[in-house]
Amino acid sequence: MQKPLVDADRFFKLVDSSVQGLRECKLIAAAFELGVFEALKVPLSAGVLAKKLGCDPVLMPHFCESLHNLGFLDRFEEGAHEEEENAQMEEKNEGESEAGSEGKNPGPGEKNVGAVYLVSELSATYLLESSPFSQQHYLAERLRNVELWVRLPQIMKSGPEIVEKGPFFGEVVQCMAENARCGLLQETVRVVQENVDFTNVKKLLDLGGGHGLYAIAFAKLNENLQAFVFDLPPVTQKTKDFIEKYGASRVDIIPGDFFNDEIGGGYDVIFSSFNPGGKVPSLIPKISEALTSGGVFVTRQVPDEKMKSSPLLSLDWNLWTFEDVKKGGSGYSFENSVPFTEYIEMLGSYGLEVFRALDMKDGSRIVFAWKVD
Repeated sequence: MQKPLVDADRFFKLVDSSVQGLRECKLIAAAFELGVFEALKVPLSAGVLAKKLGCDPVLMPHFCESLHNLGFLDRFEEGAHEEEENAQMEEKNEGESEAGSEGKNPGPGEKNVGAVYLVSELSATYLLESSPFSQQHYLAERLRNVELWVRLPQIMKSGPEIVEKGPFFGEVVQCMAENARCGLLQETVRVVQENVDFTNVKKLLDLGGGHGLYAIAFAKLNENLQAFVFDLPPVTQKTKDFIEKYGASRVDIIPGDFFNDEIGGGYDVIFSSFNPGGKVPSLIPKISEALTSGGVFVTRQVPDEKMKSSPLLSLDWNLWTFEDVKKGGSGYSFENSVPFTEYIEMLGSYGLEVFRALDMKDGSRIVFAWKVD
């Protein structure tokens, strides 16, 4: 019997790795939806967990083992590592007094038999609602993206799905805030502080600042600094929640559309991070005019050469859009965007002189330019 001329290994590896990724995605999604992580804040056997969550007792051991293999659950054999198990349980439940069945020890008739499972350090940090670094909004957003790809055949025929700005930005702001708190915020503020003297910075604008965490953090660098977050009205409603949460009395909002509205003036620093409008040349004159003489414009974007290397991400970006917006071909760009390198070169034409450009470990680039007379 004839053998194919093209080696089959590549084909099967591509398909199998894709399916494996889908399995893992759906496993995490199901665990989140079923409340597995919240329930396993205390150690439970697969049998007790199945009964508590109303799940199939035959499938649950395989389900828990799969999560254990991914690093989301710790497993202890019956009677083993009891002291370590109790220590972890106390640490993960410290300060918690939640009502309901989640996170409680087995009740009468719910004896743990066999191996018991407990949320790992990874899932306790990023998947428990009580964690300050919880990524539940991020996970929910990722799962919505998966469902978008499920509809790919229909989208390919009917075109990008139209998304309403209000509900979209309400969720995205929460998601981006969760992401930022996990290191991006701290790293960015450190780098900006190393390159901008905040001693004399009195007024700062976070352009397209969303959650406002950057403005909140910058305001802490100088007790005389007044920071403003400019973004669309549905977004700034969420920004106010974060301002209140962190007690940032020197941070305020400016609702508007920076493509059409004035952004204010007299700023010593204008900051922009991963703003999809951050590569639109028509905004440069507005930014320059809003800065004081010697003021600094700080912008962080993913260079286009990094984006073009991933056509899959560009496709993902173009699967949806807003009713009144036309996107660009590559990811995170609009129709009137230019490559980031070209955008940076254009700054000089409007009195903004680049004095530093740094490539960050996440693949993004942060550029500093001051306004010269």
